[in-house]
Amino acid sequence: MIKKNEGNIIIAISAMKKIMTIFLGPFLTTYFIKTSQESIADLSIYYIFSYLILAISSFIVAALIKNKFKIGMFRIGVILNFAYIISIILLKENLVNHLGIISLMYGISAGAYWFPYNLFLINKIDNQDRTEYTVKSKIVSSIIAISCPVLLGSLITITNYELTALIILFVSLVQIFLSFLLTPEKESDFSKFHLIKTWKKLKNNEQIRKIYLVEFFIGMNVSDGSLGVLMTILIFNSFKTNLNLGVITSLTTILSIIALRIYGKIYKNKNDKNIIILSSVLPIITVLIMLIYQNNITLILYNICYVLFTSLLSLTRDIRLLNISNSKIVNKDNQCEFVSIRECILNLGRMFSYGLLLLVGIMNNEILMKFTLVILTLSIFITGLNISKIPKNDS
Repeated sequence: MIKKNEGNIIIAISAMKKIMTIFLGPFLTTYFIKTSQESIADLSIYYIFSYLILAISSFIVAALIKNKFKIGMFRIGVILNFAYIISIILLKENLVNHLGIISLMYGISAGAYWFPYNLFLINKIDNQDRTEYTVKSKIVSSIIAISCPVLLGSLITITNYELTALIILFVSLVQIFLSFLLTPEKESDFSKFHLIKTWKKLKNNEQIRKIYLVEFFIGMNVSDGSLGVLMTILIFNSFKTNLNLGVITSLTTILSIIALRIYGKIYKNKNDKNIIILSSVLPIITVLIMLIYQNNITLILYNICYVLFTSLLSLTRDIRLLNISNSKIVNKDNQCEFVSIRECILNLGRMFSYGLLLLVGIMNNEILMKFTLVILTLSIFITGLNISKIPKNDS
């Protein structure tokens, strides 16, 4: 089991990352809207290339840290993320003219960060403790998600985007410091990185196939897919300011914290299939209501359902994914290969979703935007349906 002190450090690092993600997510999206005439297309191109580089870098990182250097690679990822934020600050309004450079920087830094981070979560936490730890981590991240949008939105509105970016830069420095408090893992016996061999072996397992399907579709809607960006664009266009965007984001996150807490209390040792199905269906119902009755109230209703129920789906997915990554199906011998394949499929889902958003940006058609919104919301249902068919593997 993970040491309590080290577990708190990992949660703190994750909280720092959440702050940066909030800044580099909704508020970076609104920055594109303000500084680019072709904002949706530019955003889509940026994210497509970013996740392509992330998928490639994940394979490279996996091969490098198969047996050693996990903590070293993680620290490199944290430092590269610091450099990525600096590049955004320096480029300012010229950001959209250097999409290739910042996409490359993001993809490499994210690959070096997330791959070893996910291995920490797999190997340093016992499966029977997974739900409790994951709920705790999600709640901490959600608390950050309540306070930061309003704070960052206020700062950007009152001052400017660049000054706020300097504060995020300081947060990144704190994260670098915390990464040096983690204890390196004991190196395992040296073995080669067998990607094709592992793929042929794992793809015949039904649970693994379901995991891969979940990863593709969750890449479209929840895990940094274009649905979140599309929601941000709709809210910002309706409510006009970063402050309003922050307030709405914070209010919906409060509800998600309550839901996560209830899940942790009730479903820790129970079958959670019903709550997964409910979380999959309600976003579809509310998006149809929003499209039929188009106003700010139905938009907020859909946004609440999206944030609330996708947070539950994300939690149940994390528990199953991390548990199966530390089981008889996936073990130390094929763990790096499995995680790298999963990362690739996740990023393919992200790229596909941003490909849809790119078409919306190119065509500049409202009907196509609504159609894309429905397709991406339907992917939430497919995600939940497949999650419900995967055992918890928590023993």
